[in-house]
Formats: sequence, C-alpha cells, structure tokens
Amino acid sequence: MTRDHFSARETPLQNGDIEICQRVFDHISTTHHITSDDERDQLASQIIYFYQHGVTNEQSLVRLIARADSDEDIDVRATQLAEKGD
Repeated sequence: MTRDHFSARETPLQNGDIEICQRVFDHISTTHHITSDDERDQLASQIIYFYQHGVTNEQSLVRLIARADSDEDIDVRATQLAEKGD
C-alpha cells in the first residue's frame, strides 16, 4: 500500500519528517520557554497535526505554531479539524 491510501493522520512519518518536526519543536520550545510536560505535549501534537495536514515547510511550521501561540483561533480550528477527522 502506498502513502496515497492513508489518510493524513495515518500516514507514517519518515525520518526526514521527524527531523523537521523535531527542529521546529526544539526551536519553539526554546524561544517560547515551554518547559511543562503538558505544554510540550501540546506543542508536539500541534506540530505533527499541521505537518500531517500539509504544512511541511519548516519555516512555515514555525510561523504557524508561533501564531497559534498568540492566536487561540488557530488552536480552536485545529481542534475542530481534528474532531472532524475522528
């Protein structure tokens, strides 16, 4: 089965995908001083969610997550989209 047969949530992340997500996570958690486990878990979930839904450019992910940090509307939309996918 190819990647085309998987939904965005089911598509396995490859090593390169994980490396991008990790760099974004490291950058944002450092620059925004995210230290609690709950906040770090939420950040990781947001990064993976947006990555799996097509935001695969590293700088675009950083900008989107940084905006989400200052704009709860993006977080609400991401939650709504995630609920639709369930």
